[in-house]
Amino acid sequence: MSGKTIVKASKVSYNKSKQKKEALKSLESLTLADRFLFFKVMQDGELCQRLLEIILGVEIERIEYLEGEKTIEVFRGAKGIRLDIYVKDGRSTVYNVEMQAVHASNLPQRSRYYQNLIDANLLDRGEDYRLLNRSYVIFICMEDIFHKGRHIYTFENRCREELGLALSDGTVKIFLNPYSEMEDVTPELGNFLKYLAEGVAVDEYTERLVEAVETAKKDPRLMVEYMSYYAEQADRRAEREESRAAGLEEGLVRGVIQTIKAVQGTKEQAAQQLMIQCGMSEEEAFTAVEKCW
Repeated sequence: MSGKTIVKASKVSYNKSKQKKEALKSLESLTLADRFLFFKVMQDGELCQRLLEIILGVEIERIEYLEGEKTIEVFRGAKGIRLDIYVKDGRSTVYNVEMQAVHASNLPQRSRYYQNLIDANLLDRGEDYRLLNRSYVIFICMEDIFHKGRHIYTFENRCREELGLALSDGTVKIFLNPYSEMEDVTPELGNFLKYLAEGVAVDEYTERLVEAVETAKKDPRLMVEYMSYYAEQADRRAEREESRAAGLEEGLVRGVIQTIKAVQGTKEQAAQQLMIQCGMSEEEAFTAVEKCW
């Protein structure tokens, strides 16, 4: 094999200065469909409780615990989550409500992960699984992610062979869509979704939401919180992009080394290709080869 053999590959790089930045909205232009304002307004226990009652069509006696932006990290090294709204009612049922204003194709998988981590956070070592709380994960989306024209999609675990047989594991996932012509929800839920879509208050609850939004925007402390929140979100996006780029870079390095090895090349030739293809120094290239050979 010639030392000049070139493996076809392109260098993976990350230039933070070229990262596409999300435009910062003015605080005044925010609506309840914006995540920041949503979790601020929903920290009002009465508004949050009423929203849950409207979505689920049930009466909730009382809310015992309410937290905005609750972070759950079960064990070191695992992907943690930050929940928009986390609620526990008087019967120990827990609710996670997420505002999803931007397109995301991974919501079904995300809802699964959220529910799993919520469960792991609820049960202490040695406790019986029967003590697991009933839990709801609710995504309020600003689009129809399932493209079936419905306002609401509710998922529970059921037997495929016997659809009438529910697993009864206490978990429910709900996805809402404000853009539907179908009459598949209660008038109260329809009014809430109409408010999200059009900003029009048509009943007592949505009028209370309008008032809460306007009151929040007038709070002089909110601008500071909003700027801090936006900066933190930008940093988190940058970190995710850097991690992704690092993973791609590592995959490329391994690919170059394994290709050279597969054609019975030498370690020296592999290092040479890493210097050419990945822009590594000689020391970095030989270290990578020793690690992956």
